[in-house]
Amino acid sequence: MESERTAAAHTRIRASGERGGIGVRAYRALYEHCPDGVLFTVPDGTVLAANPAACRLLGLSEAEIRSRGRRGLADPADDRWAELVSNRHDAGEAFGVARMLRGDGTALEIEMSSQIFTDDTGETRACTVIRDVSDRERLERDLLASRAQLAEAERIAKMGSWRWDAASDTMRWSQGLQRLYGLEGREDIDHSRDGRLERVYSEDRPVVTRTLEQAIHDRAPFSLEYRAITCDGRIRVFHADGDTIVGPSGEVVSMVGVVQDVTESVRTRDALKHASHQFQRRAAELERLATIGTEDSPTPPPELSPRQLEVLQLIAQGLSTKDIATRLVITPAAVKWHVRAILAKSGAANRAEAVARLLGT
Repeated sequence: MESERTAAAHTRIRASGERGGIGVRAYRALYEHCPDGVLFTVPDGTVLAANPAACRLLGLSEAEIRSRGRRGLADPADDRWAELVSNRHDAGEAFGVARMLRGDGTALEIEMSSQIFTDDTGETRACTVIRDVSDRERLERDLLASRAQLAEAERIAKMGSWRWDAASDTMRWSQGLQRLYGLEGREDIDHSRDGRLERVYSEDRPVVTRTLEQAIHDRAPFSLEYRAITCDGRIRVFHADGDTIVGPSGEVVSMVGVVQDVTESVRTRDALKHASHQFQRRAAELERLATIGTEDSPTPPPELSPRQLEVLQLIAQGLSTKDIATRLVITPAAVKWHVRAILAKSGAANRAEAVARLLGT
């Protein structure tokens, strides 16, 4: 009984459509008032009908649209049309973005959805819905250009940025930050809490953790300097500035930061500081010698380079070759080379004697 009622209802709907009843009127209203342009065409590109929205979008009357056809509406310089038409021919439908020409010759980016069907007479037809996405495409191009400019600026300034999401406890690195760590283009970056701390030099991890946790607790900005380990094992010095993003209820929803490689600046700063200390020591020694005359004055100490002065100062503090290399961000082989130069210049037999002769300790 139920199947009979369903079949009867379908028969009434078909009959109503054939008589031009509510079914046809509903489709006609949808066609006339649809905010998107609708084109009924033949697959060869002939346009049979265009709704009012399509006429407004293209700045043409329906008769003008029919006379132009697809070849007169599609921008001939846009290669995307060939792929869309080919896809529709092979699959019976196509979806994508291409460029059309308005009546005044101006171009607009349209998003097109087209499907081939067979009408009541058995003829092959196509229904194509078009929508103006010029603003969206322009925004996407501007966004891509801005990202490219940001990436180039980060590369030049040796900078990068990151964003931490509190809900997922994951961090996202910019292309510039990945480059600083030597991880650019890699897909296996660990964005978890342990993963991001793994790249921080072991001795600096506690201060990095405390600084970030304090910023979250205080809902405040932060600034810190720390050593990091790059993908190839080098130790670099990074400076980070950032801030916490607080939600409407006072909860921390995320944290953002900017990182810059300041290794060379730190090396220069430390070298100047050590050189300043050395100059002060020498000035004090010269002043002392001036008070006791010149006949018993010792031979002036040999001239050491700023790096050799740094190495000698750290030797005096009791640091090993490995520790000195880590502190100065150089290789142990470089430390040994500087030590040999110091011994040769001072005439000392060993490190302790060099320290005694040159630093007086």
